[in-house]
Amino acid sequence: MNIGDKKEFRGYVTKEKFVAGRDLRALEQILGFHAGRFSTGIRIVRLDRLPLLTEFDVAGYSMTAQHHFQRPANLDIERIKAAARGSWSLHGGDRLVKMIPVTAHDDGLSPDFQYPPGLGAPQWRLTSPIPGTVVAHVRTYPAGICRLP
Repeated sequence: MNIGDKKEFRGYVTKEKFVAGRDLRALEQILGFHAGRFSTGIRIVRLDRLPLLTEFDVAGYSMTAQHHFQRPANLDIERIKAAARGSWSLHGGDRLVKMIPVTAHDDGLSPDFQYPPGLGAPQWRLTSPIPGTVVAHVRTYPAGICRLP
Protein backbone atom coordinates (compact mmCIF):
# COMPACT_ATOMS: atom_id res chain seq x y z
CA MET A 1 0.00 0.00 0.00
CA ASN A 2 1.20 3.47 -0.88
CA ILE A 3 0.29 6.90 0.45
CA GLY A 4 -2.93 7.99 -1.22
CA ASP A 5 -4.19 4.45 -1.83
CA LYS A 6 -7.87 3.98 -1.03
CA LYS A 7 -9.20 0.69 0.23
CA GLU A 8 -11.76 -0.74 2.65
CA PHE A 9 -10.52 -1.69 6.12
CA ARG A 10 -11.66 -3.76 9.09
CA GLY A 11 -10.11 -4.31 12.48
CA TYR A 12 -9.00 -1.99 15.25
CA VAL A 13 -8.98 1.80 15.11
CA THR A 14 -8.27 4.56 17.61
CA LYS A 15 -8.42 8.34 17.66
CA GLU A 16 -5.63 10.29 16.03
CA LYS A 17 -4.86 12.25 19.20
CA PHE A 18 -3.57 9.08 20.90
CA VAL A 19 -0.98 8.33 18.22
CA ALA A 20 -0.04 11.58 16.45
CA GLY A 21 3.47 12.80 17.20
CA ARG A 22 4.55 9.51 18.81
CA ASP A 23 7.53 7.45 17.67
CA LEU A 24 7.20 3.83 16.58
CA ARG A 25 8.45 2.38 19.85
CA ALA A 26 5.95 4.47 21.82
CA LEU A 27 3.16 3.41 19.43
CA GLU A 28 3.94 -0.26 20.08
CA GLN A 29 3.62 0.40 23.80
CA ILE A 30 0.47 2.52 23.54
CA LEU A 31 -1.37 0.16 21.20
CA GLY A 32 -0.25 -3.15 22.73
CA PHE A 33 2.13 -4.63 20.15
CA HIS A 34 5.28 -6.51 21.15
CA ALA A 35 8.59 -4.63 21.08
CA GLY A 36 9.98 -4.66 17.57
CA ARG A 37 6.71 -5.37 15.77
CA PHE A 38 6.92 -1.96 14.07
CA SER A 39 10.64 -2.35 13.23
CA THR A 40 9.81 -2.73 9.52
CA GLY A 41 7.42 0.24 9.68
CA ILE A 42 3.71 0.96 9.75
CA ARG A 43 1.16 2.41 7.41
CA ILE A 44 -1.40 4.78 8.81
CA VAL A 45 -4.92 4.86 7.43
CA ARG A 46 -7.47 7.61 7.97
CA LEU A 47 -11.11 6.56 7.65
CA ASP A 48 -12.95 8.39 4.89
CA ARG A 49 -16.30 8.19 6.64
CA LEU A 50 -17.51 7.42 10.14
CA PRO A 51 -18.70 3.88 10.78
CA LEU A 52 -22.41 3.38 11.35
CA LEU A 53 -23.50 1.86 14.67
CA THR A 54 -23.91 -1.50 12.92
CA GLU A 55 -20.37 -1.41 11.48
CA PHE A 56 -18.26 -1.44 14.65
CA ASP A 57 -18.07 -2.88 18.11
CA VAL A 58 -16.65 -1.53 21.33
CA ALA A 59 -13.23 -2.95 22.18
CA GLY A 60 -12.30 -1.19 25.39
CA TYR A 61 -8.75 0.07 25.72
CA SER A 62 -5.48 -1.20 24.31
CA MET A 63 -4.36 -2.44 27.71
CA THR A 64 -6.64 -5.46 27.14
CA ALA A 65 -5.84 -7.48 24.01
CA GLN A 66 -8.65 -9.02 21.96
CA HIS A 67 -7.86 -12.53 23.20
CA HIS A 68 -8.43 -11.35 26.80
CA PHE A 69 -11.30 -8.90 26.26
CA GLN A 70 -14.63 -9.77 27.87
CA ARG A 71 -17.49 -7.36 27.59
CA PRO A 72 -18.89 -6.58 31.06
CA ALA A 73 -22.43 -7.77 31.62
CA ASN A 74 -25.43 -5.46 31.99
CA LEU A 75 -24.16 -2.66 29.76
CA ASP A 76 -26.29 -0.75 27.28
CA ILE A 77 -23.91 -1.39 24.38
CA GLU A 78 -25.99 0.56 21.86
CA ARG A 79 -25.85 3.62 24.10
CA ILE A 80 -22.09 3.23 24.56
CA LYS A 81 -21.62 2.83 20.80
CA ALA A 82 -23.74 5.93 20.12
CA ALA A 83 -21.69 7.96 22.61
CA ALA A 84 -18.44 6.76 21.03
CA ARG A 85 -19.65 7.56 17.52
CA GLY A 86 -20.74 11.00 18.70
CA SER A 87 -17.19 11.72 19.86
CA TRP A 88 -15.60 10.94 16.47
CA SER A 89 -14.79 13.36 13.69
CA LEU A 90 -13.44 13.26 10.16
CA HIS A 91 -10.87 15.93 11.04
CA GLY A 92 -8.40 16.64 13.83
CA GLY A 93 -7.61 14.67 16.95
CA ASP A 94 -10.93 12.84 17.12
CA ARG A 95 -10.50 11.38 13.63
CA LEU A 96 -10.32 7.58 13.51
CA VAL A 97 -7.07 6.06 12.30
CA LYS A 98 -5.78 2.53 11.80
CA MET A 99 -2.16 1.46 12.26
CA ILE A 100 -1.09 -1.36 9.94
CA PRO A 101 2.27 -2.95 10.79
CA VAL A 102 4.35 -3.98 7.79
CA THR A 103 5.22 -7.11 9.81
CA ALA A 104 2.03 -9.15 9.78
CA HIS A 105 0.51 -11.17 12.60
CA ASP A 106 2.53 -14.37 13.20
CA ASP A 107 0.45 -17.47 13.98
CA GLY A 108 3.63 -19.08 15.34
CA LEU A 109 3.89 -16.61 18.23
CA SER A 110 1.63 -16.67 21.26
CA PRO A 111 -1.05 -13.99 21.42
CA ASP A 112 0.23 -12.94 24.86
CA PHE A 113 3.69 -12.24 23.36
CA GLN A 114 2.42 -10.52 20.21
CA TYR A 115 -0.19 -8.41 21.96
CA PRO A 116 0.97 -7.46 25.46
CA PRO A 117 -1.08 -4.98 27.48
CA GLY A 118 -0.90 -1.51 25.92
CA LEU A 119 -0.84 1.77 27.77
CA GLY A 120 -4.54 2.40 27.33
CA ALA A 121 -5.67 4.09 24.10
CA PRO A 122 -9.41 3.64 23.41
CA GLN A 123 -10.12 1.34 20.52
CA TRP A 124 -13.02 0.13 18.44
CA ARG A 125 -13.22 -2.86 16.11
CA LEU A 126 -14.58 -2.29 12.62
CA THR A 127 -16.81 -5.27 11.85
CA SER A 128 -17.67 -4.14 8.32
CA PRO A 129 -15.34 -2.79 5.65
CA ILE A 130 -15.00 1.00 5.94
CA PRO A 131 -13.33 3.09 3.23
CA GLY A 132 -10.04 4.67 4.19
CA THR A 133 -6.97 6.33 2.71
CA VAL A 134 -3.35 5.56 3.48
CA VAL A 135 -2.00 8.90 4.74
CA ALA A 136 1.48 7.99 6.04
CA HIS A 137 4.16 5.32 6.00
CA VAL A 138 6.55 5.53 8.94
CA ARG A 139 9.69 3.46 8.32
CA THR A 140 12.46 4.58 10.67
CA TYR A 141 12.52 2.42 13.79
CA PRO A 142 12.42 3.14 16.63
CA ALA A 143 12.41 6.93 16.32
CA GLY A 144 10.16 7.40 13.25
CA ILE A 145 7.37 9.81 14.19
CA CYS A 146 3.69 9.36 13.38
CA ARG A 147 2.93 12.58 11.48
CA LEU A 148 -0.53 12.88 10.06
CA PRO A 149 -1.61 15.38 7.41
